[in-house]
Amino acid sequence: MTLINPNQQPDFLSVVEKQMQLTEAQGMAIRGLVDGIKQMHLDVTEKVEEVQMMVQEVRDSVTLTDAECYQLQDAVRIRSITLTKDRYKETDGKFNETVGKYRRMIWSKLKVLFSVAKYSHIRRIDFDDSIYFVKGFRPEDYI
Repeated sequence: MTLINPNQQPDFLSVVEKQMQLTEAQGMAIRGLVDGIKQMHLDVTEKVEEVQMMVQEVRDSVTLTDAECYQLQDAVRIRSITLTKDRYKETDGKFNETVGKYRRMIWSKLKVLFSVAKYSHIRRIDFDDSIYFVKGFRPEDYI
């Protein structure tokens, strides 16, 4: 059995005390790292939200593509002919004149609905709504 020399006890306590101070210093350093990581996470989250908002703003402001413009033109063409066929025969002299009248009316109401000067300025996010409007267009609703 080994007995601790009373003269060595202060050395032992000073070693334990130094170890405790090192452990506390390491704990504070780790706490500082954790706090820094938390702050970085908050900063990154904030930046991601900003970028998402900016991307949405860009998406909301982008206008129709050429392909979408063509699809919209085609929908207006088909709808104006269909409306005219309900009223006149294709051989009737007023047929082409009435097709043009309906076509102009559809374009006019479409531009008013989406607050644009040209149909090609309709926003891409409104494309489906614009097609839906054209396909359901009834001139009676505007007379």
